[in-house]
Amino acid sequence: MQLDHWAIAWTLVAPHRAQAQINHGQTLELLAECGGLAPCELLAVLEDRPHRRMHLEEAIRQVRALIEAFELGAASVQGGAGRMEAADA
Repeated sequence: MQLDHWAIAWTLVAPHRAQAQINHGQTLELLAECGGLAPCELLAVLEDRPHRRMHLEEAIRQVRALIEAFELGAASVQGGAGRMEAADA
């Protein structure tokens, strides 16, 4: 999925596929093929809530914050696994 020409990790969006189906009546795959979601739509899916209109800039800010938190969490998990492997050696 894209946000302002940014790629969104599928692993961030996929756990919210049920909300995408509820909000849009389509699968995440079909939504992605049809151009993705507007920032406020993506935010609603990621927060597992119904879509509501909001200012574009605010939606982008909130989605970017979720992406950054997700990426930091993923990096933390990967770093921890590397430390565990080194300790086992």
